[in-house]
Amino acid sequence: MDKRTGARLSDPVRRALKPALKTALWLISIMAPVSFAVTLLQHWGVLDCIAHVLEPVCRLFGLRGEAALVIVTSALMNLYSGIAVIQSIPFTAREICIMALIGLMAHNLIIETAVQMKTGSKGLRMLCLRLSGATVGGLFLHWVLPADNTVVIHGMASGHLPFLELMQYWLVGTLWLTLQLVCIVVSLNILQRILEEFGVMKILARRVSPLLRLMGLPVNTAFLWIVANVVGLAYGAAVLIEHRKENRISAEDADLLNHHIALSHSLLEDTSLFLVIGAGLGWITLPRFVLAAIAVWVVRWIRRDLQFTCTIR
Repeated sequence: MDKRTGARLSDPVRRALKPALKTALWLISIMAPVSFAVTLLQHWGVLDCIAHVLEPVCRLFGLRGEAALVIVTSALMNLYSGIAVIQSIPFTAREICIMALIGLMAHNLIIETAVQMKTGSKGLRMLCLRLSGATVGGLFLHWVLPADNTVVIHGMASGHLPFLELMQYWLVGTLWLTLQLVCIVVSLNILQRILEEFGVMKILARRVSPLLRLMGLPVNTAFLWIVANVVGLAYGAAVLIEHRKENRISAEDADLLNHHIALSHSLLEDTSLFLVIGAGLGWITLPRFVLAAIAVWVVRWIRRDLQFTCTIR
């Protein structure tokens, strides 16, 4: 490697480290207390009470009352928590598919809403969008999926851990998550800057631009869209935050992207988790794409309508 190439590699690394670490620490400052609080609520049985209250709502989606615990746990924490609940209760493949689609669009709401607020979108709007999308998606699957109650996914028996063991489990999990988060956020920032330095970003943008245009997204969101769908919204937040801080993407374009990835992100990891336990790929992927595209086009239509009204006045 010659000196010029070495400099082109070292400079992006140097510029990426400080902002990436700053964003990683900000994410950890949110994730750790939220996960601790939810862990305590689960230990004290508060989540079970919430699930019981939501049982009538679950019936609207063709789900049994136990599904409420999966949905609430996923919404407050992450999909791993929801899947852990699924593994402890026998559900049918149809129920898993419906819960998967709801969870994929409405999970980790506290942290991921905070991330989207950090990048310029209104938190309440993002929250309402994700809950509405999950509701529409869940009702759609309930209407179209065959009423098959014969194939049952048997789970594992589980029980409540003693308090000290639970705290130990939480601490180890949080430390491991922190290590993963720092590594992923820093790596993504470095990768993004290196790809820009060597012109790979422009190639990626050209490759996915037809799909982005179909979904109503600007071409300059190509890399951010790829990041959100590879590693997810929370892990990919650092890249989007830095793009906004450095004005490499406008507030309007970032908001459009947020409307899309609020409903459809982490297509690799999160989708794979549910495929392993019995969900159908098409049923939990295509509705997210369609609803995300509709959300973006509706926002674009509203903006054009407002601009037209202001011009007339």
